[in-house]
Parts: sequence; C-alpha cells; structure tokens
Amino acid sequence: MSDKIKMTPKRIKFIETYANFNDHETLKEILFAQQLQIEKLEKIRSNTSVLVWWLVALPLIFGILMVVFGIG
Repeated sequence: MSDKIKMTPKRIKFIETYANFNDHETLKEILFAQQLQIEKLEKIRSNTSVLVWWLVALPLIFGILMVVFGIG
C-alpha cells in the first residue's frame, strides 16, 4: 500500500515528526490540532457576523428609518 502513496515533502516531514509517537501522544496531537481549527473557525464566524451587520442589517435598518421619517 505504501508504494501507492505519493511521498510529498509535507508527508515525509509528517512521518519523520510523528513516527515515534505512541497512540496516546498521537491522540493528544490530533486533539490539539482540532482545538486550533475550532478556534480559527470561531474567529471566522465572529468576523462574518460583524460583516453581515455592517453590510446588510445596518443599511437595511437605516433605509427603513429613512422611509418612515421621510428623509431622502
């Protein structure tokens, strides 16, 4: 099976880094990587929420207020 896997530089570095890890250490590394990914996704979600407010909700609210009060 290993003859079918393309050995890219990233894969070689990965194998060298984690070859001597036992199952417990490997699971900790996976958990840490997953936690980093969750933190990045939460930051993206937060930034997206801010963009939606600035680009969609606030102009819509101001537009409705302008129509109601006859400004513009």
